[in-house]
Amino acid sequence: MALVEFNKETCIKCGICAAICSAGIIYYKKDHYPRLLPGAAEICLRCGHCVGVCPTDSITHQELPLERCPPIDKKLKVSFKQVSQLIKSRRSIREFQDKPVPIEVIERIIETARYAPTGHNNQEVRWLIVNDRKKMKELADVGADWMRWTVKNVPGMAEMLVDPIKRLDAGYDVFLRHAPALVVAYAEKGNPIAATDCAIALGYFDLAANTLGLGCCWAGFFYFAAGSFPAMIETVALPEGMNCYGALMLGYPKYKYQRIPPRKPARIIYRA
Repeated sequence: MALVEFNKETCIKCGICAAICSAGIIYYKKDHYPRLLPGAAEICLRCGHCVGVCPTDSITHQELPLERCPPIDKKLKVSFKQVSQLIKSRRSIREFQDKPVPIEVIERIIETARYAPTGHNNQEVRWLIVNDRKKMKELADVGADWMRWTVKNVPGMAEMLVDPIKRLDAGYDVFLRHAPALVVAYAEKGNPIAATDCAIALGYFDLAANTLGLGCCWAGFFYFAAGSFPAMIETVALPEGMNCYGALMLGYPKYKYQRIPPRKPARIIYRA
């Protein structure tokens, strides 16, 4: 069986599959059936665009069978106003309820967030879930050590950490904000697009979590520490050759927001 096959009994020769193929491996001539070009198996991105766009389900992809490509439910289509409010009302949550987040809920969000786009459809984003109070406390303690070490050894960041360390000394966890869970996106070191892909995936996760009553905050301190502080690298213990490219603190918000504060106007350059 070829990597991609076209059912001539149902194909209407519209050519859409060829038009949207980003790898350019489908040849189409008006009023003729599409066909696969030589060497397609090596070039195909396995993105599924051809399967997803065909109006008559006439395309069979060996690695992306139709039963794994559910139809889009038009009844679930959301309006621009709904999406706009979801984005605008999203807040960074730094005060959480003392309530655990069920692991199945986190996995459900990741199941959606993993559909975030990745460069060349590499789908290289991997996930680490920390959902244990004891482990979160351990990470926070190591993070506190990183903050104090940074003030003494990294002049460029010292000023930024002075006030947080004062709060730390007063007993408040400024490193992980007493969050009940942490979600980390990681990928192979040296991958030039991994940081962008992980950030996009975490952005998807952040918005999806909001719809389930959860709140997130980007764990910037953790990100810095996990990439350079030996004790944190050892504690996180990512697989060999992997690097943290972003993380979100996660939990049920302690307080609810009622209004959407304004933001600066968009700064746009137009090219006529």
